[in-house]
Amino acid sequence: MIQALLVKTVINQVMKAIEKADDKKIARSLHDRIKKLEKIAHPQADFVCTDCGCKAKRKPNKKRRK
Repeated sequence: MIQALLVKTVINQVMKAIEKADDKKIARSLHDRIKKLEKIAHPQADFVCTDCGCKAKRKPNKKRRK
């Protein structure tokens, strides 16, 4: 009983803190996290032809009819 009341109080306090938080600050922190993830992400793959060694581009798949 006491644990449930304590958890409910903590959740209410967290929700109030989130509501008071500045939207720009939240967006900036998310933007910074995305930038960090982009830096560590794999670069886009280059496709090379095994016959002649020329670079190739990915072709979009044609939609299959059912």
